[in-house]
Amino acid sequence: MKTEPAVDLDPLDLDARQASASSRRALLWLAGLLTLVAACIVLLVLFLRDVEAQEEELRRAADAQWLEQTLRFHFQRLERDLAQLDSAQPAPGTPPPQPLQPPRAGLLWRGEGVIAWQGWLASEQQDHPGQWPAIMAATELQPEDSGTLAVMLDTGRGLQRPAYAGPLRGHQRPGDALLWLAVPRFEQGRFLGNQVAAIRIERALEQIVPAWFLADHALLTLDDEPGLTAPVQPGQPALRYPVAMPLPGAQWKLAVELLQARPAIAPRAFFGIALVCLAAMLVALYFFWRGTLRRRQAERRLQTQIALRSAMERSVTLGLLARDLDGQCLYANPAFCRMLGWSARELATTSDWPQALAASLDALPTAAAVSSGLSSGIELQLQHRDGHELELLVHGAPLTQADGRVMGWMYALLDITERKRVERLAARQQEQLEASGRLVAVGEVASTLAHELNQPLGALSSFASGLLNRVRQDSISQAEIVPVLERIERMAEKAGLVIQRINAFARRQEMSRQPLALVPFVRRVAQQLTLPPGVALQLELPESAGSSADTGPSVSADALLLEHALHNLILNATEWAGVGASGPALVRVSLVQESGLTGIRIEDSGPGIPEVQRASIFNAFASHKPGGMGMGLSICRSIVEAHHGRIEVGHSAALHGAQFTLWLPLTT
Repeated sequence: MKTEPAVDLDPLDLDARQASASSRRALLWLAGLLTLVAACIVLLVLFLRDVEAQEEELRRAADAQWLEQTLRFHFQRLERDLAQLDSAQPAPGTPPPQPLQPPRAGLLWRGEGVIAWQGWLASEQQDHPGQWPAIMAATELQPEDSGTLAVMLDTGRGLQRPAYAGPLRGHQRPGDALLWLAVPRFEQGRFLGNQVAAIRIERALEQIVPAWFLADHALLTLDDEPGLTAPVQPGQPALRYPVAMPLPGAQWKLAVELLQARPAIAPRAFFGIALVCLAAMLVALYFFWRGTLRRRQAERRLQTQIALRSAMERSVTLGLLARDLDGQCLYANPAFCRMLGWSARELATTSDWPQALAASLDALPTAAAVSSGLSSGIELQLQHRDGHELELLVHGAPLTQADGRVMGWMYALLDITERKRVERLAARQQEQLEASGRLVAVGEVASTLAHELNQPLGALSSFASGLLNRVRQDSISQAEIVPVLERIERMAEKAGLVIQRINAFARRQEMSRQPLALVPFVRRVAQQLTLPPGVALQLELPESAGSSADTGPSVSADALLLEHALHNLILNATEWAGVGASGPALVRVSLVQESGLTGIRIEDSGPGIPEVQRASIFNAFASHKPGGMGMGLSICRSIVEAHHGRIEVGHSAALHGAQFTLWLPLTT
């Protein structure tokens, strides 16, 4: 049964009939434009008067905006000039120095008579008006200005930015109002004080506003007080445009009035209207031709993109599949078809798929839902058309429309069957290598044990053979036999003791524990070592432990087993101390203590143990030393844990190498 996809995925194309309709609409627009030209000729004269009035109003607004930007620029420049001044104060009884000229000072600072007063107000003076300069104190005492300067100073310190106040008359003449500015200074977050300046408003406007602007405009100061309100001269326009003052805290308001109107730029004439209409028609024809050209270029680019995407689909090795929410196949690239053995037509038009294909495709939505949140995807097994299993790496993502509505799922599948086969083969080979390594390690352990027992057994054999020959020859006396037999007995006991200790440790039986003084024990073990050339051994033991009365800390331990563990750790340290060391190779053995525990610390100047290896160095058969068995540290840890202790491994801060600490409980 034939079925159609749930979503129309026809290739993008430009319909010829739609293009023809667009051309006809463009011609109708041109005809309408010619019709409107006649009406525009009649209406344009009436419209011009309104346009001229609007243009004049826009020009006035532009002048007001220009004035606002000019005022903002010059006052911000004055703020920066004040911020550059030095905050140093004159000594008591000396006249205040003249303020230094900031480098490249602004117009307000350089203008003559603009700055009525300027000074530094330290932080400790700010909250005490009695310590203010005279001009500030006099202004603050005015009833109408009381508290204004204090609010300005507090605002600047709290907001950490310049603050304004005014206009204020203070003790000035009527009409000679002052605008106050405070620029706070901070150093590493600490408030130091304010640079305060009093600005004469009329002088500031004379410096800022150029003469060409005042030729056509009048500046009015708007305020509720009569002394600060400029009169409106007869004949001036009644419409005033206020100027927004960008000075936080100031109550200064300005307005701009146009003194004389400008004449119209040029009269509108019918001949000019005809030229404009003709130019408009030519422009319309040009845009129509350019639109047609762009449409053809877009068609060529679209064909190029379609060809490029087709080539990409043929060459990509990833299998791509799109399905709608009902499970219908919307798209499958050639790589996906080759991967499963089905053609794109069979996937898109067949609803009654074979069981093998249906089972494979039904497993994809769940896999896509899981892998959409994972950057690495998930692994999935699908069945090929011929029946063999495929191992695939699947990435999934929702297939969304332009409005964000989910219309299905998009899958990207990578065939990893061969890679997984190689990985399984490598894993089996690794297991075989590890098994062989264990057998070799067991052989090395047996060889080591044979070497340890060979010396006492060889000595026993030599003594027994010599004694037997002397007895047969009847050339030995009873007094000479006894020492030989005693040596034979000691050799046999030593060999038996080694075997018993190994057997007892292997079976985890009770060890022969005795009180053991650590200071002489550590010194004895260290002295028995044969150090490699160039390696120095340093012992840091308690000084008071040299006498027989004070032997230092003691533990309950099996001396033979603990000696084996300590001997192995110090020997390992001497072997690694010279590897990669920039200075002399050194091994340090010391005693440390903590609550209820004592520790034997072995440090070396070698390369140390990386963090990733510290958790595995005590595992059996895990060795990072060339030719090592990987049993030494494992046996050491087992010996220490059998003594109810622990081994800590870390980094030596002093020698920059490895650090092992054997923690053992102190004898109570």
